[in-house]
Amino acid sequence: MPIAITVPRLGWSMEEGIFAGWLKADGDAVTSGEPLFALESEKVTMEVEALDSGTLLIPAGSPTAGAIVTVGQNLGYIMKAGEAAPLAPVPIAKLPASPRARAAAKQLGIDITTIAPREGARRIVEADVLRAKPEPKPAPAPQRTTIATRMEESFRAPHFYLHADANVEALAKIRNDHRPASYNDFIIKAIALALVRHPRVNAYWDNGAIVPRATQHIAIAAQIGDTLYTPVILNPAEKSLPQIARDREEALARRTASADASATLSNLGPFGVDRFEAILNPPQSIIVAVGKIAKRPVVIGDDVVARLTMPISLSVDHRVVDGVPAAQFLQTLIAILEAPASTYNEWE
Repeated sequence: MPIAITVPRLGWSMEEGIFAGWLKADGDAVTSGEPLFALESEKVTMEVEALDSGTLLIPAGSPTAGAIVTVGQNLGYIMKAGEAAPLAPVPIAKLPASPRARAAAKQLGIDITTIAPREGARRIVEADVLRAKPEPKPAPAPQRTTIATRMEESFRAPHFYLHADANVEALAKIRNDHRPASYNDFIIKAIALALVRHPRVNAYWDNGAIVPRATQHIAIAAQIGDTLYTPVILNPAEKSLPQIARDREEALARRTASADASATLSNLGPFGVDRFEAILNPPQSIIVAVGKIAKRPVVIGDDVVARLTMPISLSVDHRVVDGVPAAQFLQTLIAILEAPASTYNEWE
């Protein structure tokens, strides 16, 4: 069936952005991972990558450059050979507004959809907003309030948490042989491989139904300034470790995003955090939280020895995944990390 192209959330606090234009034309061939369109949030403009390959269909009424779009809004479709065009129309975008106009409207607490442009103009500019400036009122809520609202949305999903430690003595040796790859690159691939082996976990909740995913794209939580981004690495299960490292560095540098991912990795180990529980990144059903890699006491037989371990916490949407399949997924993830030589060809 046709694959919908939707507006991704570039940061946890983002609810809408400015469509900056298509990078492909209607009817063009599209390859998975290829930049498809540009999207502007409050702080950055990103190129959004295609999740699949096929032919681009831009329906009538699709947003044009400068239009305000909302997270999850349908922009168009990627079609496979022989597929019929969807009947459902793409929602018509709101009246285009300049970034300065949107910033002024937000600062003044004005709903920009209530502002009309000057006669004959096709775009709202800052001067239009200033003319509609209301009487003085208390300052609008800070950006942190928007982030808090987003966190509350995440917590509405019924979470449960699983914890385990991985012995990473062998992984540390392989990682040293594969520099500049980071532990995150190994973990990203391990999560994707575990999802391949546990398709029941690779699904999400949508309007009362469990929807399976066909891909295993992995997001990584990254704090850049005062904004939390979740850039996505596409298909890491199919890629070499050096390629994952390059994709990760590029995604973090360019803030590249895609419309969907199966899971998110959040690693606070480099900040000295031993263990923590992360909240879900909807509509994903799992998030993997990793703590500090360090020597810890481990009981082997009757002896207590020091071993390099990695604390892992798995947060799970209980609407989608029950305890046993979640535990089996975590077992597989740890097994991959603890015995990387057994899947060495997969790492290369």
